[in-house]
Amino acid sequence: MDKIIIDTSAWIDSFRPRAKKGLILLVKDLIVRDRVLMPGIIKAELLRGTRTKSEFNRLSELLKGITYLPVPDEFWERLSEFSFQLFRKGISVPLTDTYIALLCLENKVPILHRDKHFDLISEKTPLEILKG
Repeated sequence: MDKIIIDTSAWIDSFRPRAKKGLILLVKDLIVRDRVLMPGIIKAELLRGTRTKSEFNRLSELLKGITYLPVPDEFWERLSEFSFQLFRKGISVPLTDTYIALLCLENKVPILHRDKHFDLISEKTPLEILKG
């Protein structure tokens, strides 16, 4: 395994004062070893959840060191098809989670998360979950 996507849910859990030590250490290790891919949607979710402008600026600066994962225009058509297929398989999850799951699948990277929607998607697709 080379790169990984850390979902917003895992990032937030890792920031909490009472977070599991294992999660905190795993996230730090992934960052230090430059193994994290940062989709723009996750960056936006993280930054919008900050409480103050100072916190926003500090987090924004920290996230600049993480490899950004852009999406080409053609991605949106594939996302529509992927979402359509999930619905036909009985999986109804937020489009943001579908977007992130498809990024993982297309980039052949696992996801570290704390969101049950990714577990549902992984039951019907080859989405790889990193346990942490």
